Amino acid sequence: MSERVTLFIYDLSHGMARNMSLGLVGRQIDAIYHTSVVIFGREFFYGQGIMSAIPGTTPHGQPMERVDMGETEIPQEVFMEFMDNMRETYTADAYHLLDNNCNNFSNDVCQFLVGKNIPDRITSLPADFLNTPFGQSMRPMIEGMFGPSRHTPSPSPFGLPESVPSSGLSTNSFSAPSAITGGATVPFMTDLSLLRGTIQNNTATVVYFTSATCPPCRVIAPIYDELVLSKGSQIKGVKVDIGMAQAIGRAYEVRSTPTFMFFLRGEKFSQFSGADQAELRSSIDLLIYSAHPAHPHALLSLHQYKGLSGTPIVFNSLDNVDPVFAKLKTFLPAEKGLTEADIKQLDKIQAWLKKRAAAKVNQTPEPTMGELGPSWKPLLTKIASILPYENQFPLLDILRMLVLHARVAEVYAKDGNHTLINTFKAVATHGNEGSKPAALMTLRIACNAFSTPLLGTYVLSSAARESTKQLLVTTLLSTVDQQRQTAASLAFDIGVKVAESRSRAKDTVHPSLGGDILEDLEEDWNMECLSAISAAMEKETSEEILHRLVASVANFIYMEEGHSGAVLMNILGVPDVLREKVQNKVVKSANVVGLCQEVQEMIRTAVEAQSASS
Repeated sequence: MSERVTLFIYDLSHGMARNMSLGLVGRQIDAIYHTSVVIFGREFFYGQGIMSAIPGTTPHGQPMERVDMGETEIPQEVFMEFMDNMRETYTADAYHLLDNNCNNFSNDVCQFLVGKNIPDRITSLPADFLNTPFGQSMRPMIEGMFGPSRHTPSPSPFGLPESVPSSGLSTNSFSAPSAITGGATVPFMTDLSLLRGTIQNNTATVVYFTSATCPPCRVIAPIYDELVLSKGSQIKGVKVDIGMAQAIGRAYEVRSTPTFMFFLRGEKFSQFSGADQAELRSSIDLLIYSAHPAHPHALLSLHQYKGLSGTPIVFNSLDNVDPVFAKLKTFLPAEKGLTEADIKQLDKIQAWLKKRAAAKVNQTPEPTMGELGPSWKPLLTKIASILPYENQFPLLDILRMLVLHARVAEVYAKDGNHTLINTFKAVATHGNEGSKPAALMTLRIACNAFSTPLLGTYVLSSAARESTKQLLVTTLLSTVDQQRQTAASLAFDIGVKVAESRSRAKDTVHPSLGGDILEDLEEDWNMECLSAISAAMEKETSEEILHRLVASVANFIYMEEGHSGAVLMNILGVPDVLREKVQNKVVKSANVVGLCQEVQEMIRTAVEAQSASS
């Protein structure tokens, strides 16, 4: 018997978003959506975990809209089992305002019940909000409360958010800038305490004091915008209209406009008055040079290193789905075998992966998470508990294929049981020689974790990084070529993530796009990884594996603050090892030889810079 599925849509702002969003965030937002799913006479929603109530009796009152999602043939007992399994993902602690909220829950439930997504205007709201200047300014605070978000704001000119359109409204901190044709503009500030905080919190800051009655100000303003925005994260630019922010004008003793003040690490560095373009340009350049002395690596011509791919190495083959499942079933003991429901669920996983494989080849639609079945994850955990470690490699191969899917990866990234980390630990426990196939598949799972930003971040988070490092260290010196090659791939992927994080760490506009994800990696953790990679390079005789190891070292030490990684590589004799590999013809290809030489130069210049600063 079919059952009607209804989506209840609520507006948590009670109409305020529709009336005020354009003025506040520069974009029309019709509602702050909360959704729930009504089926089997109950209203299911996500808040402090998965909850249910008599429809219309939740604390949210009556919905503003009811959407008929269709009918489902799924029995109530199967649905309730699905809800029980979902509780592992949608826990109270796993709630994320942007990534794992009530609307994600409703979408997953509707996909399972009727194979449909909830309206796009609801699921796209976080991305729409983050693509506004106000949303980007709020992102660090939101992520400070809930953790990093998988949403990436769309870039705008100069890599900065466009200014909020003028609407006649202003907040206590910002007022809308004048429209400037053809590009983004530096924001205005009207709050004295916010300005002081900005100056203190940025290494290099320039403040442009202007006024509405100043003709030269209108001439120099677009030039100021272009100069400041073209410098990206090297300098923070601010505008102050002293007619609107008189307290700021008095505090900084501005006597005329235009006046430019330059601040280095919170202290006034210089200032001048007048619309002199040449002086403005040279003053900005001098401030940046004083704030950010050139890293020694910035002076090197690193053609091979800069030509390296920034894409992680992953193992994305889906060609052997049927043989893997057949092998797994031969290992399942009859006395501890699976139930009929388990077999059906295992078949669903197999069919889901085959549909994914076909979708890649034929450009057909991907299967939904609902098609994966209600208890796929508990079943994999159950099988792992049944099988001895040496027989787990087909199960691990299935997991390798599954984590390539973004939503599956998200489940494991938010897994309170740390299933992946326990898998990594098993290699260290049994030794990489204990079960060579299982260790190899585990390494491939670790590499595939980097196929999605969220799971790649998770395996290097404080909860997981020690196990990830131990997996790397345990396998880099394996006697099995394929295992060492995959371990070198993992080292490369970790290096890519470290380098990506470092390149974004100074981005004051989008600090959460990766720059703050890994900045708290302990120096000891980096040093242990580099030590293991160094030892592996010394013993390695395969050029292909050496290429990945050398590339990982380059990513670890390039533009590194403090040069500790490069200094360690020098102490461990890595430059000599690389020279010997080239001289002994272990490394022959021109691109690998060139990379070895560039890494030697990175180490040499970093060590010299560190010695000079001591």
